Amino acid sequence: MNRRSMIATGAALVLLLGGACGAYYYVDHKKSSEEAAEKAEADSLKLMSFDPNEVTAIDITTSEGYFKMKMADDGEWLLEDTDYPYIFTPYTYQLNVIATAMGRLTADHKADAKEGDLSKYGLDSPSTVVCHTADKDYTLYVGSSSVTDEFCYVMVPDDDTIYCIDSSVGADLRGDIAKICDPYILECKDNEIVRFALEHNGEVVYDLSRGEENTSVWSFNGPVTDVDIDSITVNTILTSMVRIETGNFACFTKDKSELAQYGLDEPAYTFTVETADKTITLEFPELGEEDEQVWCYDTDTCEVCSISSNNAAFLSGKWSDLTTKQVMIVSFYDAESLDINVDGETHTLKIDHDNSKYVFDDIDVTSKGNDEALQNFEYLYASVSEIKHDEFRDDFPEKMGEPNCTFTYTLTDGTKRKLELVPIDDNTYWAYVDGRCIGATVTRNSIDGTNGCLTFIEKLNADLGIADK
Repeated sequence: MNRRSMIATGAALVLLLGGACGAYYYVDHKKSSEEAAEKAEADSLKLMSFDPNEVTAIDITTSEGYFKMKMADDGEWLLEDTDYPYIFTPYTYQLNVIATAMGRLTADHKADAKEGDLSKYGLDSPSTVVCHTADKDYTLYVGSSSVTDEFCYVMVPDDDTIYCIDSSVGADLRGDIAKICDPYILECKDNEIVRFALEHNGEVVYDLSRGEENTSVWSFNGPVTDVDIDSITVNTILTSMVRIETGNFACFTKDKSELAQYGLDEPAYTFTVETADKTITLEFPELGEEDEQVWCYDTDTCEVCSISSNNAAFLSGKWSDLTTKQVMIVSFYDAESLDINVDGETHTLKIDHDNSKYVFDDIDVTSKGNDEALQNFEYLYASVSEIKHDEFRDDFPEKMGEPNCTFTYTLTDGTKRKLELVPIDDNTYWAYVDGRCIGATVTRNSIDGTNGCLTFIEKLNADLGIADK
């Protein structure tokens, strides 16, 4: 290659290299510009960013009214100020949801909106949400949802842009009263309840109070008294009840005609709960067999809401559901003796607690050195003290008939207690406790069944070698 050719080739390579560099610069610059534009667009969709834990108050203004909520020292939200005609307890969980959603609010995209056309987006009269922190207040205007209900339209102050956020987030931020009021029908804790009662058409179904000294013990105020209550059952019911949430929120109202729409103008049930500092009274209409929900009216807050029929099961309960399963409870350690008379057959158990001595029909069981006899002695006592009632009936007689079975306890303090079973038919007895019947029935199987006293009398006789006596 001659010198002239080499120069020409070099010049061509320089031109090619220059063109490549120029193209690369152009492409790289374009890519950087696009990335910068994308970043700028993404940044423009970040509407707010703050620590929700720093929020001390939230103001919500809707078509329903103005609500100023303040966080208390215990972390619960309180309604500090409002022009709404009814006072309610804010739902702390939902207020925290609003603070969290506002603190990291990012739009999905911007709406293709014409300037000034706000009514189409519900932003001509939006809900206004303000989160207050020590450093700054953060305000959002919340409009309606899109036709497909996929997005919700929002705006921020000093910005004409209409942004689209997720519809579910928008529903939380809209601040509807149905969402920001506490959804629990009982606004208290189960261990705070000192009394609860149910009336049906003016008659007491059950009325119970918690013991002042021993708060784990409950007693009946009506319609019966001096009946042993199953405190575990009662506490389980109350624990379930304080967790009942509303199914549907209807409104707040004192208007009888409006209450009539829900059958609450003349309620059938009144449920009352008392704590140390407040009384909660809930009213319900008559229950229908096919009803899937039951309307409820809080006479204090004037809230109308519904609960599921399953959660309303306590309305169909009876006082007898809350009693102990045993007809008569006498602890083994409180008894000095037990006399058994069943179908004319009599037996006596004597218990010497100080000397750990058992006597059955004048036979010293302890001295026999028979572990099975000792065990069956205790089982025999338990078979009587743990006799369970069957159903409760209202047709029990005014006067007690002749009992077929009588169990008489002598307690260590000399007190006597007696359980008498009067036959209704061949398989059922009325149970009389210390001469009183409240309608409890006992089946014959409780006497001669696998765990009945006759079975353990037979076993104890066999253990002591007196099976044929």
